[in-house]
Amino acid sequence: MNRRSLNGQSLSGIEASPLGVVASVVIGGLLVLSFVDHPGLFVDQAIGGLVYGMILVLIALGLSIILGLLGIVNFAHGALVMLGAYVTFEIMTQIGLSFWVALVIAPIIIGLVGIIIERGVLQFVYDEDPLVGLLATFGLSLMFTELVRAFWGGGPKGVPLPQALSASADLGVTTVARFRLFTVIVGALTVLAVYLFIKRTSFGLSIRAGVLDREMAEFLGINMPIRFMAMFFLGSFIAGLGGVLRGAEVGMDLGMGEHFIILAFVVVAVGGIGSLFGSVFAGLLIGEAQYLTPVVLRTLATVTGIQWLAVPGIDGLVPYLVMIVVLLVRPRGLFGQEGFLE
Repeated sequence: MNRRSLNGQSLSGIEASPLGVVASVVIGGLLVLSFVDHPGLFVDQAIGGLVYGMILVLIALGLSIILGLLGIVNFAHGALVMLGAYVTFEIMTQIGLSFWVALVIAPIIIGLVGIIIERGVLQFVYDEDPLVGLLATFGLSLMFTELVRAFWGGGPKGVPLPQALSASADLGVTTVARFRLFTVIVGALTVLAVYLFIKRTSFGLSIRAGVLDREMAEFLGINMPIRFMAMFFLGSFIAGLGGVLRGAEVGMDLGMGEHFIILAFVVVAVGGIGSLFGSVFAGLLIGEAQYLTPVVLRTLATVTGIQWLAVPGIDGLVPYLVMIVVLLVRPRGLFGQEGFLE
């Protein structure tokens, strides 16, 4: 099986074009105009986009790790996000432990579930057509959804926020929930930790060596199955962490896995398959675009008097519009590697 490096691409890998420069200037001008017109609303939406984008980063980061290492299109990744949220509900409401305990324990449990998936199913399809792995993980996703329905029911659930994070922080022009700021901090630290683990540790270097040439790495005594299993644990752990944070903020339901797996694939496609940096950049880009686009269009409609510009429900279409535009210009994504998985 052909495995490629997880190295991301630099910003210099994207060639600037006159059209791109003009588009950047126009978008920047609209953002400034929107801020001047409604500073409080703009900042509130920008923070909301940052928080949502960070959740997308966590989910897409785990997906990108698994896809980049193993070449497996893990359609069960969204179900792992959902499981992370529901395990948090179980730990807090049924067992009676605190959110802080759930924040640590729930991702570990999801990571172990990921190991079971990798050892029990996916190791047998590594050298098969990618469609086989996709169908296998799709079946696992359906199974997990029905297990959650049987164990926790089909209705929405929620957990109480810890007292330290339930208040709001005053930012001058607006206030923001402390839990949102906490989500951003946790997400940023997770991204930094993953980067340092893959790029700066001997374990990470051995994994990258095995990705480039597995036979040579195993000849040198590197146990690649153990390392791939560890990376699957890491990818699943991050998915579970995203589920904990999202579930604690807005609650959980059976549809959240399906919702986030679709958006995670959008993020990976926009950022470029095989690029961790691309997943981070694309997640934040889509999060901000989804939250700020309605504000910009509302401001533009007010300034021009063309009311139909404020399209209702446009935020739900934004991720897919961003993906279409990016893939039309760069079919590999913003930071994708040429020939990846070919």
